[in-house]
Amino acid sequence: MPNQDNRALEIKVDQDGFYRGFNKFVALSSKLVIAAIVIWAATNPEGAGKILNDMKNWSFENLNYYYNWAVGFFILVCLLVAAYPKWGRLKLGQEGGKPEDCTPEFSNFSWFSMMFGAGIGIGMLGFATGEPITYMDDNPAIRASTQEITSILTQAGIPLAESANAWEVYREQVAIGKLPEFTGSENIKSLAEPRTLSTVATVFRYEFLHWGISAWCCYALVGICLAFFAYRKSLPLTVRSTLMPLFGQRLSGRLGDTVDITAVVATILGISQTIGLGLSTFAAGVFNITGWQWLVVEGATTEPTLAALLLALAIVMLCSTLSALSGVGKGIKWLSNLNMVLSFGLLTFFLLFGSTLFFLSILGKGLIDYLLHLPVLTFYVFPTQEPGSPGEWQAWWSIFYWAWWIAFAPFVGMFLARISKNRSIREFVVGAVLAPSFMCFIWFSLLGGTAIDLELSGVAQGSIYAKTLTAQLFEVVNVILNSWLATVMSILIVILLLTYLVTSADSAALVANIISAGGETEQAPKTQIIIWSFLITAVVGALLVAGGLNSIQAAMIIGAIPFSFIMILMGISLIKDLWSLKH
Repeated sequence: MPNQDNRALEIKVDQDGFYRGFNKFVALSSKLVIAAIVIWAATNPEGAGKILNDMKNWSFENLNYYYNWAVGFFILVCLLVAAYPKWGRLKLGQEGGKPEDCTPEFSNFSWFSMMFGAGIGIGMLGFATGEPITYMDDNPAIRASTQEITSILTQAGIPLAESANAWEVYREQVAIGKLPEFTGSENIKSLAEPRTLSTVATVFRYEFLHWGISAWCCYALVGICLAFFAYRKSLPLTVRSTLMPLFGQRLSGRLGDTVDITAVVATILGISQTIGLGLSTFAAGVFNITGWQWLVVEGATTEPTLAALLLALAIVMLCSTLSALSGVGKGIKWLSNLNMVLSFGLLTFFLLFGSTLFFLSILGKGLIDYLLHLPVLTFYVFPTQEPGSPGEWQAWWSIFYWAWWIAFAPFVGMFLARISKNRSIREFVVGAVLAPSFMCFIWFSLLGGTAIDLELSGVAQGSIYAKTLTAQLFEVVNVILNSWLATVMSILIVILLLTYLVTSADSAALVANIISAGGETEQAPKTQIIIWSFLITAVVGALLVAGGLNSIQAAMIIGAIPFSFIMILMGISLIKDLWSLKH
């Protein structure tokens, strides 16, 4: 039951029956929405896939300004509440409590491990190598440079076929002496040319943008608001409580129920995207270990089959259900500690066998470049989304990430709040924004930098470029090590990925139950945990059948839209309440 001493916000929960201790309207409505998505996708996979894809394209084309500026607002709020002295010192706990009641529940290591594992662990294993390699072929700087090269060729009267590579044509013209290496005052070598050293700086500028402060501020904003209003204001630990300064007791009724339902649906769709990505990486890893051809699409090398993805889903969700049944203090805590240890082990491996000097150069220069460009990268929206333009890239990459982090925010934010009681706001921001952002920078610079260095030096001979995005980490291991050691390392990576998948999935089931129970953080009945685990499994499976990872991505983006409005209101609500405090 929620805190009965609080009379400002009363959430009705059933006193007996199957939903005892739960707000039946929130719990049942959330499950019905998810079930409807499952039934729709399962009974009409082709139609569902098309509609979801059309809605995703619409959001990319029409919500680019909104998403960019919304994320910028989240960053400003988090930095403001941490930097303002009086606010930053506030403890996310009961004011005037006894010293023994003001100690954080978890050690710093366990706190950081659970936070990091639930936040971005899966995405980093899936993207840390593949995304930098992908950006070596295509990013806004490359597109702008290609437009510049095309303009130079046009001015020189050199025809360019529709499917021709402008850079190849330019280099051919330079080689035969028709064009100089330097044209006018423009130094062509200063432009970002695909798959060359000239584009490395721009690769990590966007890499750090997507996985750094912007992502973690989405999570931290929700986490700070939940922890502040729950632990300091003695309100229920649920999303509606964060809007109390704006809507008051109206949140006790259907308005508050709608807010919580929106948060639960966004949580399930957000975790579905993350699990779907992890399953693809998991299947690619198992294929790299075993070579079983049934795991991949016929004629491809690493693209997983639907059967492989569904089998991986069954394994992950069985393990996550068992972990969730044990609670936060047991299964989730120990798995989080294990995946943190394995993560540092993987980083150590790359420090010893990867391109360490190249990594250090990327990390140092990349951090400076990222921080200098962060305001522009955050708030600037390219004016056009024409095919081949930087704006099209921004819509399909940056806007996708902002939607992903927003959809994932109620899950991670609730989990951060659940494990962060009695920490100060400033400590929360440092621990939940700056520290994990820096870890992401290290991770991407080391793994992605090693992959890029292997290709630029000619060691990989294009083998990493040839793999799919989620399989490129395993190909890097194949290039570095002999076949036997590569198999051993691939097994360790798959185990690490499995721990991340399990901790994310079981945490999502627990968060859905906390919101449905009006903020009750005690262990939910086993039946409710099993139901949510089943629904997560069903929605991921149905969307995979409907259109694979693209359908999961589209559903997640759609789910992010309504919750993004709630997050903006959260930021306003938090500032309003902090401003009214008298110290």
